[in-house]
Amino acid sequence: MYNFFLSIVRFFCSILLTLGILQTPYAQYTPLEGRAYTDAELSVAPQEGKYLSLTAVDEGHDIYNPFVSDDFGYRYGPSMILNADGSIDAFFSCPGTNGEWDWITYRHSPDGGKTWTKEVSVLEPTGDSPDFYSCCDPGVIKFGDYYYIAYTSTVNEEGLDNNVFVARCKTPDGDYEKWNGNGWGGSPKPIIEYTGDPTTYGAGEPSLVVLDDVLYLYYTWRDGPVNQTRVSTADATNENWPATLEYRGIGMTHRDGSFDSADVKYVEDYGKFMAVVTFNRFTTDSCVGVYVSDDGITFLESYVTKTNISHCCHNCGITGRPNGHIRLSDGVYLAYAYGDQWGYWPTRLNKVEIGLTDAPDFSDIENENIKTPVKAAHKSWSINYLGIFPEQRVYELSKGETVDVEMHSADTSLDCKKIRNGVTLSGFDESIISADGTKITGVSEGETFVTAEWKGYKAEFIVRVS
Repeated sequence: MYNFFLSIVRFFCSILLTLGILQTPYAQYTPLEGRAYTDAELSVAPQEGKYLSLTAVDEGHDIYNPFVSDDFGYRYGPSMILNADGSIDAFFSCPGTNGEWDWITYRHSPDGGKTWTKEVSVLEPTGDSPDFYSCCDPGVIKFGDYYYIAYTSTVNEEGLDNNVFVARCKTPDGDYEKWNGNGWGGSPKPIIEYTGDPTTYGAGEPSLVVLDDVLYLYYTWRDGPVNQTRVSTADATNENWPATLEYRGIGMTHRDGSFDSADVKYVEDYGKFMAVVTFNRFTTDSCVGVYVSDDGITFLESYVTKTNISHCCHNCGITGRPNGHIRLSDGVYLAYAYGDQWGYWPTRLNKVEIGLTDAPDFSDIENENIKTPVKAAHKSWSINYLGIFPEQRVYELSKGETVDVEMHSADTSLDCKKIRNGVTLSGFDESIISADGTKITGVSEGETFVTAEWKGYKAEFIVRVS
């Protein structure tokens, strides 16, 4: 029965490929053909004194390449869920619009990275709030009924003094509601608030794992010369789990600023936590590093992999099950951004293998990474509408005053155009404003969120009446 269902899926995918809805990337390899995993976890005690290795089986292929159309662009910091049917839900940081630095976008691959559905924006800044400059560095997990995106943002115009936030939704591509300090929805509040030197990076680049009803949150903490990955834990059975977060300590201390964003997973086969990072990022000597932990709190350097990894790589992510676990029989994929021209960064996907070793192994650092210049082979990222956004994230008007809300569309190349018609407004407090098409009128003093929708794309903005 399963093989029959798989053949039907392949038939419809071939039609979508013909119509151009799915895009065929530059290279291909076989994902989880004919296999699906079960939800039952392996219960394996970690072998003390053992370490983990990570090797890329080939050079992989680009799943995003801005040089195809010679447009500025990137999709860095991928966070990827490998589902039971072999499909991948992937989240990326991409350039924002209208003065906002980054948005978080989503794409789905039905076949383990061979083809991809169209890209959509799923998380954007909230006006006049602690995340109004950007939403970037997604760390995604699913437990209970929700997908959660932890992310980095700030109110600092230079991208410093960052904090960690989180939003949730019942579908990966749906309407995410941000944690507001007490619950979900409305103006966001940090779940990790940076308290160090405001002239340095701060806190960000989160990653999430759930094990035995405990949620592990990992995040970068850069305070002057301090460069760490810190750990907090929360009660995963509590719907308001951000309020239960407890600081647990320093998971990793990094020697210099060449390190970025640890993506952490729990490897069930070995009963060990594994973090992947990039070393010597943005340089011709870059590579991927591995840390290992038996308790999810204290990590040790374990391995370096350089062979089949592109030079100038940065901000990597590795696939895991929805709860942040890896099962070796599922297949494992690594993705990262790379490129020697700032802001023009392709994204590469590699099939990788994880092993157990008796001692740390950094010998691959002496080998060469991939130095091949970036070439536009096939267009692996389809051009489509990415999302919509208002000219202003916050509208302020007087009682009785009317303004016309101007909405814009953005496509995957960040080409933005004014929307002339077809926008609907909903979700607002009718005691505060009224709406006639895109014209809003102040009714009484107060503040309300408004949802704009156009061709299925949605965006929120705030209206204040005084």
